[in-house]
Amino acid sequence: MYALGAPLVVRAARAVRPERLAAGALALFAVANAATAAAPSYAALLGARALAAACAGVFMPTAALVAARAVREERRGRALAFVVGGSSAATALGVPLGTFVGGAVGWRAVFYAVAVGSAVIAAAAITLPRTQAPPVAPARAGAFVTLATTFLWATGSFTFFTYVAVVLAHRASVGAAGLAAFLLLFGLVGVGGAAAAGRLTDTRGPRTTLAGALLLVAVALAGLAAAADRAATAMLIALYALGTWAVTPPQQHRLLGAGGDTGFLLSLNASTLYAGVALGSGLGGAILAATGSVTVLCGVAAGLELLAVASVLSNE
Repeated sequence: MYALGAPLVVRAARAVRPERLAAGALALFAVANAATAAAPSYAALLGARALAAACAGVFMPTAALVAARAVREERRGRALAFVVGGSSAATALGVPLGTFVGGAVGWRAVFYAVAVGSAVIAAAAITLPRTQAPPVAPARAGAFVTLATTFLWATGSFTFFTYVAVVLAHRASVGAAGLAAFLLLFGLVGVGGAAAAGRLTDTRGPRTTLAGALLLVAVALAGLAAAADRAATAMLIALYALGTWAVTPPQQHRLLGAGGDTGFLLSLNASTLYAGVALGSGLGGAILAATGSVTVLCGVAAGLELLAVASVLSNE
């Protein structure tokens, strides 16, 4: 739903101000989470989650567009990184917090709380000032090659990350508690990765920043293919987080400079990312089923990241 819903809704709502679209997506997200909490059956639960996913798919690229338009062009990378950093912080804090609260008072209470919080933020978002849309430039031919980079990165990343628990169990003898600690490390370092990428995008350019971030991911995954102890594994997970959270700000920056309907391009980028998530998850499962080897898993993932680097370098 995230992958399919975002470009369809964003395209259909292109006449709506992005600030209003973001607020509307948040408001409907609140409704979807309240419906999740109140779901009387599994079918109703799935329907509510599908609606929530579609709302999230609309909100994230629209938030990036609003942030980019709210600042001068020379600070665009940092504005995009602020949105991505929020997502990283949510990964680090939201999942363990939700798990803890859900265990204490029940999962329905968690979703009611998310619904209330989303409604409050949606009400605040209505007051966002109108941002000035830049003149529409003709679309460049390289935009779809840029999207191919997102696809390769996400496929390689989630070939590994979907099965991170398996990799950590083999490489660092990590159980459930250790996995939570590694995921916290991943999220916290990710905030720094996004912030660094924003500044580098503004000072060094999006292409150089993106290639460097993808290369970090490839090196980290290649290292995890051979890591033999907990300390080395932790260092490589941190390197992976640094690189992978640094990909989106320069990639979105490149799409904003591609001309045409930039809001639609950002939604296509989100859609392409989740297509890569789906393919990478399936590919990783097939590798583990066929070989049982996390070395092969991480090696294939690293190879896909190198293909993503090559796609950046070939796309002027």
